[in-house]
Amino acid sequence: MGKQRPVLAAGMALAGIAGVYRWVMRPKMYAWGATADEVAAELPGDRLVAPGPRTTRAITIDAPVEEVWPWLVQIGENRGGFYSYDVLERLVGARIRNADVIHPQWQELQVGDTVWLAQRYGHSARQVVAEVEPMSHLVLMSPPDYQRMHRGEKASGAWAFYLIPQGGQTRLVARGSGGPVGQSAFDIVHFVMERGMLRGIRRRAQSARADVRPVSLPPR
Repeated sequence: MGKQRPVLAAGMALAGIAGVYRWVMRPKMYAWGATADEVAAELPGDRLVAPGPRTTRAITIDAPVEEVWPWLVQIGENRGGFYSYDVLERLVGARIRNADVIHPQWQELQVGDTVWLAQRYGHSARQVVAEVEPMSHLVLMSPPDYQRMHRGEKASGAWAFYLIPQGGQTRLVARGSGGPVGQSAFDIVHFVMERGMLRGIRRRAQSARADVRPVSLPPR
């Protein structure tokens, strides 16, 4: 009986950790920065995806939509990167160089275009543009899901970004639907990287805006 107590205690501890993650940490990760209305909102790309678990994260950027969109539309490996943590991106095999300027050659995306996550892993790390509306939203999904969509079926997952004007500011909303969402290992890593991405876009858009603001001269 005595030998069973440490095993029982360890099991209870693991159950406690799992409970804390599921009921405390995961809800916060899934809705980081987002309002209750944003979490509940039906966004344009949602209709393309079958019902399932989803994350909704958001950040406010002190710049108008037209100054945020150029950063968003150039995401991808061999493009503008994902504006997150360079070291971590390279650790998982992505050849990312996060851009600090807007590149005109990466400003056009069409439905069906490829956005690479990490080209070295082949098609499993390729995303396809399923829907794009300049200054509004960008919806990405895997090639098999893109094919399902074109057969009139629902995709099993998608990764989407929305720009919502808010006065002179922008709410940047990222929504992950289905796919690996709900798997703990994916959820934690994706949360860290996506939060870094949102902050990275905010920093770049606001810095670029500050660089072009007129300097107030002191009164004479």
